[in-house]
Amino acid sequence: MAEKFTVSFCGFDTYNPDGDVIYRPKGLGKYLFLLILAPMEFTFPDGHKELAEAGACLLYTPTTFQHYRAPQTFFNSYVEFASDLPLEDIYHLPYNQLFYPSNTAGLNHLLQKIYQEYVNHLPHSTTLLANYLEELFITLERSGHTQHFIQENAELYPRFLSTRLMMLSRCEKQWTAELLCTKLALGKSQFYKLYKEFFNATPNEELTQARMQKFLYLLTNDALSIKQAAYQAGFQNIQHFNRLFKKYYHCSPKEYRQRKILL
Repeated sequence: MAEKFTVSFCGFDTYNPDGDVIYRPKGLGKYLFLLILAPMEFTFPDGHKELAEAGACLLYTPTTFQHYRAPQTFFNSYVEFASDLPLEDIYHLPYNQLFYPSNTAGLNHLLQKIYQEYVNHLPHSTTLLANYLEELFITLERSGHTQHFIQENAELYPRFLSTRLMMLSRCEKQWTAELLCTKLALGKSQFYKLYKEFFNATPNEELTQARMQKFLYLLTNDALSIKQAAYQAGFQNIQHFNRLFKKYYHCSPKEYRQRKILL
């Protein structure tokens, strides 16, 4: 059975040289979805420029002009793919323009799963890749509905956004529900309900993802042991961390580090 989507190339938490420029005046023959993880300047066909902050997305359609550059660090996740039907006929998404979905960590986790399947190429990987892409676009489309909820809670949303940014940027600290509720002056049930509606994830899911990403970054420093990197990323129980890592990456932290050394 033919799959709805076919992945031709992808990258997860990819660094290009600082200040790198991508220029494709005729675009690609396929779709390209970008998740921006560090500020990036985009130039559009009419010549206007926009600076995308971390968390922005852009979904290029085939043969569309592409021109973007990193003012400093070039850091993103992406997937290039073909579709057997025009994507525009299936999903109501912003195409060829910047937009800001609410669940960046969840989207990047999906892109990680796509990358792992693409690289490992195990039995049924083609089917899983198509399914993950479909999940990605459904998640993006639902994010549009989240915007209506944000508008209805315009007073609370900036406070949640500020608290969430503080938590994720300082993920090594020991954040508790009680502490977050105190900062927002809300009860637990209301806090969890609003957080899920705003960001399509729980605080624990996003905090765990942020800590995992910090751990992977720290792991590139050979001066740190695996245990030291885990502690510095915010994981206090090393046994629990090892189980969690295996669930995310299907190998131990030691095996992951060895694979990266061989690449």
